[in-house]
Amino acid sequence: MDIRQMKYFKTIVEEGTISKAAQILHMAQPPLSIQLKQLEEELGITLLKRGNKQIELTDAGMRFYKRCLQILDLTEITKNELKESFQDVLRIGITSSNGGLIQQDNIKHFIEHYDHVQYRIYEGSTYEILDLLLSHNIDLGIVRTPFDTSKVNTFYLEKEPMIVIGKKEYFKRPISKMKDLKKIPLIIHQRYLPLINDYSLNKHIQIQIKVTCDDSRTSLIWANSGIGVAIVPLSSLSLNYDSSLEYAYLEDKDLYTGIAFITRKNEETPILINQFIECFK
Repeated sequence: MDIRQMKYFKTIVEEGTISKAAQILHMAQPPLSIQLKQLEEELGITLLKRGNKQIELTDAGMRFYKRCLQILDLTEITKNELKESFQDVLRIGITSSNGGLIQQDNIKHFIEHYDHVQYRIYEGSTYEILDLLLSHNIDLGIVRTPFDTSKVNTFYLEKEPMIVIGKKEYFKRPISKMKDLKKIPLIIHQRYLPLINDYSLNKHIQIQIKVTCDDSRTSLIWANSGIGVAIVPLSSLSLNYDSSLEYAYLEDKDLYTGIAFITRKNEETPILINQFIECFK
């Protein structure tokens, strides 16, 4: 029994007669009948009831037909996966705050140079990107520190400060440190909430958290509503936001975060991924 015979049997069932199936398969009817007979002999069961113009499945034939569908579907999926693995498909997981990285000129040149490469972009939190990488659903993750590095190879970009961004009325007095935000409603990405909370507690700074969200772009949208100021990484300025908003750098070094490229440990990193990472060095 082989995949070819399963395809023959599936076609016979779906076309209703051996003659119609033979036409679909572009073969003569006698050879197809022989294949069916050989299949039944090998399995030691009768798959089809003969004698009628329209074929009729036996109980065993119905079970075998369902199993053929499963096996043929799995075969097709496997073929596609293998085909993709030998094509240049770059699967990248990226957090929302890092989305602006792909707008760099170096990436544009990379895409133009490797015009045969296809890209699949997956977005999520740092923890979601880690899960996607370790489950082999992506090849490269672009995430934010801090995170568990025990199972991944990492390449770090230079750390960058957080910024405060919001409507002009919140910047009547200079803002340069977290202590300047004591009486200002804050919009904070969940990813950075523990970092900001812990820092504020250690420094005895009372902060007023108004909104928490799961995306840097959402933080910018809420900041534009005027209900508070958003605290986001500097690179978030490369995302689309209202240019009427003002922003200031936070000098608190303990709030600096870094962008990290991650790949799976104990696996050889493909050349294409290394070349992609090189664009950022």
